Amino acid sequence: MLLNRTVSLQCAPLRTACPGTGAATEALSPSQHGGGNVCTGANSKTGSGAQTDWALTITAGPVSTVAPQAPGDTELTCGETTQHQQYRVVGGMVAPIESQPWMAAIFQKRSGFLCGGSLIAPCWVLTAAHCFQDGNSTTTRHLSVYLGKSAINETDVDREQRFTVEQLVIHPKYMESNVKYNNDIALLKIRSPGGECALRTASARTVCLPPAHTMLPPGMECIVAGYGNERERAWHYSQYLRQAQVKLLSQRTCKSKPYYGNLVNQNMFCAASPDWSSDACQGDSGGPLVCNVSGRMFMFGVVSWGDGCARKYKPGVYTRVTNFNNWIAEKTELPAFTAGVMYPTK
Repeated sequence: MLLNRTVSLQCAPLRTACPGTGAATEALSPSQHGGGNVCTGANSKTGSGAQTDWALTITAGPVSTVAPQAPGDTELTCGETTQHQQYRVVGGMVAPIESQPWMAAIFQKRSGFLCGGSLIAPCWVLTAAHCFQDGNSTTTRHLSVYLGKSAINETDVDREQRFTVEQLVIHPKYMESNVKYNNDIALLKIRSPGGECALRTASARTVCLPPAHTMLPPGMECIVAGYGNERERAWHYSQYLRQAQVKLLSQRTCKSKPYYGNLVNQNMFCAASPDWSSDACQGDSGGPLVCNVSGRMFMFGVVSWGDGCARKYKPGVYTRVTNFNNWIAEKTELPAFTAGVMYPTK
């Protein structure tokens, strides 16, 4: 928010009179000036040689009441949250966006909410290819992406960041070899109305990518998140972001009967809750399956497909992200973000 207010060219310690003027300065909170004293003019010295700290601010014209935004995440600051994870999508628990701050909501003009996605770098969102029925012919100007959304039908200006889509990149081998949902992965390059990428806040962070071809053992507990149906055959999507705890299944189990047989290939994996009560569902497509490794969240899967929701022997099927590190690095030109540098080596 900008206020049309003129600031005189004066300099003073915080909450004291300006030298030689007797005019009081405006008190700012520590988060605005970093502690110490505040100078509201061009001169940052006291003139007396004292060790008083001064901060230079705007000298005239509009004054912003919004604190400066932090820069975007780097490959070294991914996978961090300010919220403890709460587990419990179908059978899931409503989750504050701060617990899944990489969660992106993708909208399409006229049709509304389209799919979920994950912020993997400040300018890039990873999602599922099947979200875009027109493939590479999708009109990107009709797409928008939001970060910081706890509810798809509500707006929270203090948390949200809105972006247009500069580029849509669908994997060139999506649905190749007549295997449904094979290579079900896509990238969105995003820009804010001001031409910026995502800014790092408590409600907008990047998720880490593990090193190429890394996979956790069966039985590992992970989290799936999304805005989709709370139950199979629900009339509408959940308004709120939800997350659920699931366990990874072995490839052998997932490819067996009565599971999915040959419908699952090496570019996919399965996960489900042991009692079949929690699962991804319609509307969760494109969203993340993330796992906590040494206190940092890594994205191993993209919600892809499944037979119903939370059905026995029909787990959720996910795109195996680590099979696509090289492709992601090539398309984003950000190899550092796909190298898995924050993944523990032991």
